[in-house]
Amino acid sequence: MMDTSVTELESLRRGLTEDQGDIVNAIWEHYRDRGEWIPCRVLDQRFGKATVLACLGLLGANIICRMEDDGEEYYRLTFLGVLLTDQGEESEQLLARYLEYVRNRYAENPRLEWVGSREVEAALNLTADRSQHLRQLIRLSHWWGGGSGFGDQEWTVGVPIDVDEIPPGADLRSYIRQHVLTYFRPQTPSAPPGKPRHEFWFIEDPALQRQLTMDWREAQDVYEVRGWKSCVVLCGGVLEAVLLAVSERDGQAPRNARGQDLAALLDAARSRGILGAGSASLGPALREFPALIHPGLAAGGGLEVTRDQAEAALMAVRMCLRQVSAWRGPS
Repeated sequence: MMDTSVTELESLRRGLTEDQGDIVNAIWEHYRDRGEWIPCRVLDQRFGKATVLACLGLLGANIICRMEDDGEEYYRLTFLGVLLTDQGEESEQLLARYLEYVRNRYAENPRLEWVGSREVEAALNLTADRSQHLRQLIRLSHWWGGGSGFGDQEWTVGVPIDVDEIPPGADLRSYIRQHVLTYFRPQTPSAPPGKPRHEFWFIEDPALQRQLTMDWREAQDVYEVRGWKSCVVLCGGVLEAVLLAVSERDGQAPRNARGQDLAALLDAARSRGILGAGSASLGPALREFPALIHPGLAAGGGLEVTRDQAEAALMAVRMCLRQVSAWRGPS
């Protein structure tokens, strides 16, 4: 029987219009060749702003989103967006070969924590260009552990935290597609044309929206350089702001919501159906994140922040953002 993830991804690929295909390819090619996302003004000038905004409005933020950094706005693809480009099938195959390699290395040595570009290039017989392509795919797909270093020439990545869940077999493309369609499931965007939806589209205050966008990007960046504590603190602030925003949006916030801790805010969101019962789980570090800012406090002073704690914090924010988007639905 055909894997439904295979048919769903193929359907998405076939469903792209000519304009949509050209735009996702242009965004990917710019990132692939330059290592940075394409500025909005560049893409708008090439295709016409109305065409780009119409494309974003139809595809949604789980494929293309808009981000801001140092006053410049950029368009970026999610990993699902990358798989919809002309290089999507090649990217699937390359990442599948890498995951097979890491899985087999881990089976031989369960204490394995890192793999480097040189050993991967030798094992998979990769050229320098293909190695850099793989580097970008690993980073965008989040199939890497903490402390990874994505240099321009050589790179080192931590073994994926779920490496022991990679299934047996030589062809892991179905596994990749299932992962992608679970965590980057396409949605009908609620934002009208002219306002592409991104992670914090539901935040009404523009200043807060920009701040959360920057904090969320920074949380992911400091994770890459082993900044476990900074990652948890940033994730805690983002999660707190998101939960408060969605609880207050319709005037149904619990009493004294702004004085409650993260666990109470999560419980309130679950009780209102904003988050599912199996949603974000708070580890000890994230639960006590305000105390981490003040090491002298008892709650934060004796708490060791590990890679696993930082990984859990990132996952809690990702799950929360996905479920909030699904709860709000089209408008």
